[in-house]
Amino acid sequence: MSGTLDKSASNEGNGYSEKIEGQGQQIEQTPIAPRSSFLAIAKRHFKRFWWAHLIFFCASVLIIALCLVYVAMPKIAQRGVNRSSTTFTDLNFLDPTANTIVLSQDAILHSPSMYTPTLDPFSAALYLVTNGTYAATPMLSIMMPKIHALHPKSIVHTPPQTLNISDMDQLTDYCIQVLTQENVTTALVGKTKLHEGKLPVITVKYNSSTTYKSLNGLAGFNVTDLKLNLSAPAGQPNLVGKAFIPNPSVMTIAMGNVTLNLSTDQAGIVGNSTIHEMTLVPGNNTFSMTSIIDAGKVTSSMNKSGIVTLKIIGTSSVYNGQHLPYYEKALASNVLTLDLNVAAVLANSQ
Repeated sequence: MSGTLDKSASNEGNGYSEKIEGQGQQIEQTPIAPRSSFLAIAKRHFKRFWWAHLIFFCASVLIIALCLVYVAMPKIAQRGVNRSSTTFTDLNFLDPTANTIVLSQDAILHSPSMYTPTLDPFSAALYLVTNGTYAATPMLSIMMPKIHALHPKSIVHTPPQTLNISDMDQLTDYCIQVLTQENVTTALVGKTKLHEGKLPVITVKYNSSTTYKSLNGLAGFNVTDLKLNLSAPAGQPNLVGKAFIPNPSVMTIAMGNVTLNLSTDQAGIVGNSTIHEMTLVPGNNTFSMTSIIDAGKVTSSMNKSGIVTLKIIGTSSVYNGQHLPYYEKALASNVLTLDLNVAAVLANSQ
């Protein structure tokens, strides 16, 4: 062959041109640029479209923030309210009428949440809870104060307020349970606004049930210092003494003038007793008591040991001249018994 081959570059993969001479012809190959790496392509893309990526980033952050504020935070706030609990330290039912009652209360709010929100004042319906079941209707509506929930606990003071009785039957059932059971459960239910720092105001549901000690059937009731006046005119008190009533609860209950019927199995009704201005306070209570009894029926009911077993049932609760039906029905539901030593009473009456 008479031609010569002149290579000025090695191959197209390295981007070199190749020149071939032979048989009077000259062939040139166009050089091929090296392929760019992914990183280089990405750099050029971001350099060209940086504004689009910035907009996308800001929009994503905004969407996440809005979801956190308007979706996650309300759920977190509601969960915190749901997990809170209340312990009553003072519960007062004062100045009752047939249709109203004055209530005040102090409580400890337990909050496991690390947040310290503030709840606006709100109206809460008070329900009786029996064996975990809420009553069909509330008995009272209470105006709850502004609450600043601290971790792990804070004090909530509800000042005295006159409340209309929403459901007489429910309040009566509550009074019966308070008088006859060891514990009672009630629940406060309502809606309010929750504030947490600079976050938007959140509407939360408040539903908190609390179990607390009640009067336990007046267990420990006793009568002391009894003195019989056999010369008292008919229809006038002829027996006086002291009524001892323990109150294991935190409740103060004003019941007015309370009248109790006295009876025996042998003779039926043998008289009645009255405690004037009876207000039960936490701890031990001692009241002056006056009674009108039929001495003949009492002595006829004695056993061989001179003991008379009296049954005591409340019949009347009058405050400022008004009968209180919810207390009267509660008193009638609780039967007390008392073994009365007639000989000791007569000896103390000398």
